[in-house]
Amino acid sequence: MLCPLCGNKDENFFFNGHKGIYCRKCIKFKRVLLQEDLEPLEYEINENVNDYHFDYSLTKYQKEISDKCSLFIKKSDVLLHCVCGAGKTEIVVKSISEALEKRQKVCYAIARKEVVIELYERFKRIFFDAKVIALYGGHHNELIGDLIICTTHQLFRYYKTFDLLILDEVDAFPLNNNYELMNIALNSCKGRIIFSTATLNDFIDNILKERKVQELKLTIRPSLKPLIVPKTFYGPILFLHIYLLIILKRMKNQCIIFVSSKSEAKTLHMIFKRFLSCAYVYAELQERNKNIRDFKEKKYQFIFATSVLERGITIKDVNVIIMNIHKDVFKKENLIQMLGRVGRNFSNPYGEAYILSAYQNQDIKLAIEEIKNANELSLSLLSKEN
Repeated sequence: MLCPLCGNKDENFFFNGHKGIYCRKCIKFKRVLLQEDLEPLEYEINENVNDYHFDYSLTKYQKEISDKCSLFIKKSDVLLHCVCGAGKTEIVVKSISEALEKRQKVCYAIARKEVVIELYERFKRIFFDAKVIALYGGHHNELIGDLIICTTHQLFRYYKTFDLLILDEVDAFPLNNNYELMNIALNSCKGRIIFSTATLNDFIDNILKERKVQELKLTIRPSLKPLIVPKTFYGPILFLHIYLLIILKRMKNQCIIFVSSKSEAKTLHMIFKRFLSCAYVYAELQERNKNIRDFKEKKYQFIFATSVLERGITIKDVNVIIMNIHKDVFKKENLIQMLGRVGRNFSNPYGEAYILSAYQNQDIKLAIEEIKNANELSLSLLSKEN
């Protein structure tokens, strides 16, 4: 037995109902009967919607990767392995444009709805003649557009539909280690896929091994400045909290303080709000969107956040502090993404980054090594051309 939607083969997850046998692994998306023939969503792409406009020019390094991506995607899938802040979204625009010119169906999928909303606004400006639509939980009445921006969970609506699918932050929750959701995502595409991320792991490596994929790597940000390497401090938890207050009291810019749990975010906010202008955020928080928006609008200088802010958010001139209090919560990939929030302002590509840890952690060591290696590769490439 094989579920046509999610690829489940485990017989323990199939149930024989009154209408037939269906898969319980993906029933939260839709009930799929084994004998059911899933159909693509058929619709037409409008003509002359492929013109695009950037508010700024791509660097020659971005343009080189963009050109290669649009060339390689015609023959195979592509892995865009680019450092945080390298401009992965802008790099795929040419590939999207060429697909739209052929009136092919295109989707850009990413995990979090906040990022979907942000990308929707960006792509409306970039592809000014196209009908761009956004789909996410609670917002999926309209399914058809020239360019579809959606959360990965919404891909179940598009079985074998897309000619080009961009899977951004492909190693992030909820795709990471979720074979059912990953198969739903892969099954939404009848053509080619651009896998995009700054951080790879074994799960993604295993997925890519089963496909014909051309990797493109970019370690240079548009500013041509190196990634920020964090300062690291180890010590008892009480010492780290005191040191955190000292750092924040002297800090002039905004700062995201990453913590490992929602209870820690709430507790630190309750303590530090007596001394500082701060908010907090975690995935289930009812005021999550408001708190993030207020922080972006600089109504608060500091925000205590779980990993909900580790990806897909760009705030100019923001600093980052990672409180590594609980063992084995933050993996190398989490740390790299969190630290990647710093230095993303093209005109001021600097900032401060700290890791305050109660443990000597191998993931911290690996994350810093990867950042330094990326900087060395960038410096080597820039030196050769100068």
